[in-house]
Amino acid sequence: MDIDRLSRLLDLYFDEGLDADTKHELEEMLLASSLARSLFWERAQLNAHLRQQGQEGWGVEDVVSVDDTASEDIVRAAGPVARDDAAASFHRPLFRWLVAGLAASLMLVMIGQWVLHEVDGDLERFRVANVASDMGREPYGVEGTLVKQRDAWVAVLRKAVGVEWQNPIDAPVVGEPMKARRIQFDNGLIEIQTNRGALILLEGPADLEIVSDMEVRCQEGRLSVEVPPPAEGFLVHTPLVQVVDRGTAFAMDVKGDEKAEVHVIDGLVELTSPVSDSPMREVREGEAIRIASDGMFNDIRSASDAFPSSAEIDSRTKSAALEMRQAWRQRRDAIVDDPSCLVYFDFEKSRAVRSRYRDTIVPNHSKSADAGEHGVVVGCDWTDGRWRGKRALDFKNASDRVLFSVDGKHESLTCITSVRLGAMDRAYSSLLMSGDAIEGELQWQISQNRLDNSMGRLNLGRRLDSQWNSMDSFLSDAIIGPQRLGTWMQLAFVWDGKERICSQYIDGKLVSRDFTRTSVDSSFLSTGRLELGNWTPREGFSLSSPVRNFNGRMDEFVMFDRVFSDQEIQAFHDLKSAYWSGAESNEWGNPENWSAQILPVRGDDVYLDIPDQENVVFNSGSTEDLNRVILGSGTGRLGSLEISGGKILATKNPDRHTRVGVAGGVGEVWQHAGEVNLNSLQIGLDPSSHGLYRMTGGNLLLSRANNLTKCSLDVGPLYGDGTFEISGGELMTRRGVSLGRDEGRGVFSVIGDNASAIEIGTYKDGAGFWHQNAGSTLKVRVGESGLTRINIGGEAEGEGVDVRFANGALIDLGFVDNSIAGEWDVMHWDGELIDEGLQFGPEVNTDVWSFEFVDTDGSGSLDTLRVIAQP
Repeated sequence: MDIDRLSRLLDLYFDEGLDADTKHELEEMLLASSLARSLFWERAQLNAHLRQQGQEGWGVEDVVSVDDTASEDIVRAAGPVARDDAAASFHRPLFRWLVAGLAASLMLVMIGQWVLHEVDGDLERFRVANVASDMGREPYGVEGTLVKQRDAWVAVLRKAVGVEWQNPIDAPVVGEPMKARRIQFDNGLIEIQTNRGALILLEGPADLEIVSDMEVRCQEGRLSVEVPPPAEGFLVHTPLVQVVDRGTAFAMDVKGDEKAEVHVIDGLVELTSPVSDSPMREVREGEAIRIASDGMFNDIRSASDAFPSSAEIDSRTKSAALEMRQAWRQRRDAIVDDPSCLVYFDFEKSRAVRSRYRDTIVPNHSKSADAGEHGVVVGCDWTDGRWRGKRALDFKNASDRVLFSVDGKHESLTCITSVRLGAMDRAYSSLLMSGDAIEGELQWQISQNRLDNSMGRLNLGRRLDSQWNSMDSFLSDAIIGPQRLGTWMQLAFVWDGKERICSQYIDGKLVSRDFTRTSVDSSFLSTGRLELGNWTPREGFSLSSPVRNFNGRMDEFVMFDRVFSDQEIQAFHDLKSAYWSGAESNEWGNPENWSAQILPVRGDDVYLDIPDQENVVFNSGSTEDLNRVILGSGTGRLGSLEISGGKILATKNPDRHTRVGVAGGVGEVWQHAGEVNLNSLQIGLDPSSHGLYRMTGGNLLLSRANNLTKCSLDVGPLYGDGTFEISGGELMTRRGVSLGRDEGRGVFSVIGDNASAIEIGTYKDGAGFWHQNAGSTLKVRVGESGLTRINIGGEAEGEGVDVRFANGALIDLGFVDNSIAGEWDVMHWDGELIDEGLQFGPEVNTDVWSFEFVDTDGSGSLDTLRVIAQP
């Protein structure tokens, strides 16, 4: 902070000499710095002393409790100020009273802003301590407000590779300190370090609760734990065993209350059982123990090398980075071909620019750009970008910037940049700024939060006229925290002047959406002379305007003169994802229907959220091997796919599951023909999600298993609502079927006998099962020719091939058309039946229908579910 400048502004304030610009500058200084506020109090006290000669100094001690280290957020009242009788003689009484009134008014307004300011979308709550003057009078202040509390952090997520979080909205962020919390993910690998130094590598599917910096609870997952001396005594709870380290490294494989394994890599651990009376057991380096469901300890051969390691997560990270850079290169070509692209700086070396000073030129790769519309680098250093071999510019000094020009007024504008923030050391960190003091002038920056200058927010400003005090500002919540420093993030804004809406994004996620203040039917942004990373005010600006510069790296910047949708912004961030846009038609094979006009390629996650009620149609050809397909990917989103031919293949990553209706969305698939080969299929996943997969023909092959439940077909999991219906074609799975787990509701419907096969667990070397939970339904509609039977079997020994109906599982019976008398086998299995209470659904006519479990092969075991109708 410039103390001399602050002193000058305070002099102007108390002499009533502030204009609009200097008033704004002073307000920003006071709101950004506790030191500035303290100096203001000193000046206010001095003027009060001049007004009240011979009396004690007055002031207010405003204490905002943030945390033990936030000393800059504590505003202390200035101490007694010496009387200055000579100076007092120069102040008229009326002026002295006016000065005191202005000081008190401004500070009351500021205190009100500090006490009631919205941060991170929630009202932060503070307690302003009761204060007293130096005379010891009765305390006064803001009564009843609450102290802002920050929960102590206990660990940090250091790395995450290929992770699919069960709840993406509440997922931890790499580099962000975490308080005690639960972490759940279906697949991938993460590295966590507690603030006592314990290092945990965890491989999904996993369910881990961080209790403290010395204690975790693991319900499921494969983990390796390295414990340094400060964390000796680190404790891991599981349903079957408790592990206490004694200065060691160990690995564990935890599968709920089924089994657990402990492998000691170095040192010693102590094992105790929470489910049996087994004595405490010491396990040393090279030894391993398996704990069965009864809590008994059994020696096994050590296999610690099979568990996740630091070398493995580093290797996966490098592989993922290579894939991302390759995907970025492919997208870069599509950007260059986009006719709406005005500016594209990729910061890569280019031979297209013929200059002796090539490192001072950033080529504009937009096809619409003239030869002279490249960026000019001033002061910046070249450095590494997001991936190895990717170049970036490093902005450090107040003079560092990139100069370029874009003419015109834009009713629609989208800007996207990838940055690595080094510090938030100014009230404003410039991203993209115009110094032309004209209507519609653009200013995009990161501004510090007024209550906590370690937090930043995206801030897009638009000048309403040529006056500085007529700005339309659009602010996100304060969500750029210290954990973001040193990590790459993608920032974006979308200006829709026709609808008068400004939207801003971080890493593809919407963080603010606001309406403009203009009263006309549309509004525009003016570009003109622009700067990346700094701001040089020109005509129309006060000379006292504060310096604003960016401290960090930038390795990509792009500007389009059209409005991007939320999904297009998301696609720009998720380089290994393909998003349906439906711009031209409903055909899958048309590149114009996909974001960035790129068809899904090998290893992509494909998102089908349709903008209207028209189905996406797949009718010919074959996809490359995708990771997965997701339809209806979030609240308010609908995805609908019609398959009438061709082949959809989504098996590239064995840890990825195709999902129909997820995270509150609605998904529908109608398969009439063709072949669909997926790892596994989840229908109606998560609360408020609805999914439907309807087969009337073709082949559906589920070649792997959902690792979380070991099933290939999961209908209505995790509080969701799903239906699988088959009336034709062939269904084959490698593993079993689960209906309605974790309070979800699932329906498996078989209609008539036109389906050629329903084979559960017989595909490849699998082993099937049927788990039908309470409230979920097996729906059967008998046709004139009968019913296609569900067969549950498989080749894998000791796994699957059991059928379980939970208490409250439902069976819904009826006819396709006319009622007929007879009996039909609905399901046959090779394993054991566990019937805890299968019962009729509420709509079944029990005067007509009945069901029974029968032994069809004389083995003495019930192996078939049979239904009987007597109309």
